[in-house]
Amino acid sequence: MPTPAAFWDKVADKYDANTVKGPNYAARLDRAAQWFGPDARLLDLGCAGGHITLDLAPRVGRVHGVDISPKLIDIARKRAQDLGVTNAEFTCGAVDELAFEPASFDGVTAYSLLHLVPDVPETLRWIFAVLRPGGRLVIEAPCREELHALWRAVIAVMRAVGKAPAVKAYPQAEYEAMLRDAGFEVEEVRIDNPKSMARRFLARKPGSDAPA
Repeated sequence: MPTPAAFWDKVADKYDANTVKGPNYAARLDRAAQWFGPDARLLDLGCAGGHITLDLAPRVGRVHGVDISPKLIDIARKRAQDLGVTNAEFTCGAVDELAFEPASFDGVTAYSLLHLVPDVPETLRWIFAVLRPGGRLVIEAPCREELHALWRAVIAVMRAVGKAPAVKAYPQAEYEAMLRDAGFEVEEVRIDNPKSMARRFLARKPGSDAPA
């Protein structure tokens, strides 16, 4: 069974080429940017080829994309260069390998990531630590309510033959409980894109909204 980095390297070109931005994509990013602020320093976890990272860049002060796949990071860096984006940077690594300073980001995004990480509570605690007080986290993740038994069976078979990554979806209530256990206040949960089988969670680290 390939490592997560090796799996995503193998499918990087196809995955990036098949990235689809839905009809409400821009509106979702606009809402996220309003929660963070125009001068925010933003961390985009699981950035893949940098589509969301680079589309958020004009809406915030600076954005830092992270992904486990070296090949996807190379794609993201080239895309940033081709687009002339100067307020974005990219780092390759798993969350538990990153060494950002505590309270160094105003916002964190994790789109289509949490169902792929091996330890969601630990990942949320790490995010909580790198957010400043008052900073916000935006998650989009498929919940078990949407990822029904048939899809879970299909994914299991595909994973067995190396065609899919390990996926573990949780019920909405469990995601909310894990966020609260990590220290977050859950501000909103909703489905922004019914076709994606994902729910969006907006959470806040308690404390002052004034930048550190």
